[in-house]
Amino acid sequence: MRLLPFWYPVLLTNSILKNPIKIKIFSEPLVVYKSKQNYVVHTDVCPHQGASFSSGWVNKEGNIQCPYHGFEFCDGQFCKIPNPVNENLKSFKNGFKMKTFPTIMCDNILFMKNKSENNIPHIYFPPEEYNASFVSVDGFYRFPSHYIPVIENLLDMLHISYVHSFGSSKTPLPNKQTFEYINEHHGRSTFEYIPNPNSMGRKVGNVEKVKVQNEFILPTNTVTRVYAGSTIKTVFTRCIPISNNETILYWKMYRNFWVHPVGDFISKMLMEKTLKEDFDILKKCYPRNKISIKNKIHTKYDKTIMEFRKTLLKFLNY
Repeated sequence: MRLLPFWYPVLLTNSILKNPIKIKIFSEPLVVYKSKQNYVVHTDVCPHQGASFSSGWVNKEGNIQCPYHGFEFCDGQFCKIPNPVNENLKSFKNGFKMKTFPTIMCDNILFMKNKSENNIPHIYFPPEEYNASFVSVDGFYRFPSHYIPVIENLLDMLHISYVHSFGSSKTPLPNKQTFEYINEHHGRSTFEYIPNPNSMGRKVGNVEKVKVQNEFILPTNTVTRVYAGSTIKTVFTRCIPISNNETILYWKMYRNFWVHPVGDFISKMLMEKTLKEDFDILKKCYPRNKISIKNKIHTKYDKTIMEFRKTLLKFLNY
């Protein structure tokens, strides 16, 4: 498992109950559990006989115990073979310690990073998170794809008119496209397009053209910000990279219009419809988990995707 020098989202914390839970990140099985002090993440494979820790339990001391032989581990350190008959018996220890991952909880998501990585960027939030004029709804969606195609789909400005019901097939190509780097791991494209007459931009903003900012922020974040007159809709995402054929997409939509509960309902319904349309096309795409900047065909409209690949490769080769 290769983690870049960033915090990675791994689990919605409302999924973490009293019992340990198994997760996969980049196809590696890990266990997550709550000790007395913090959330602990390490391999789900017991180093004794290969049992799954997530089938075990957390005891009153906050240590995890293997379901096969009851071996007890504290923050990855092998503690003892329990002996309830004679608790004063000297514990059996051999100094073995599993690799654990530092964790932090933020916005009801558990993040982890490599222990060896220091001075990494803070967990990213778009400015709308701190702007009181915006309200938001959120959710998550499972995709049967590697996380890279999921991110690139979110950065793809050409598929909108053909995949999404709000797209305009009569005017599919964006115009006035520019790209800039905000910093070494954050890039942004800005472009305009003519919306479908039935789109939110036309109905809410009553505009002939909308401006879009499309951003990637490593390791797995995207931002799509749509300006339609004075109205702004921002979709922020985090991908949880499960395996070559599974990604969990956590999303949060901000808006400065329809600031009432009915607006929440409509916004969430439209977002889930959009993600279903993305799901339906991605599940029919052939598997792809390699990064390449040498597509047989690429156009100027693929600029955001190509810059995302270059940036990711730069960090992977660091």
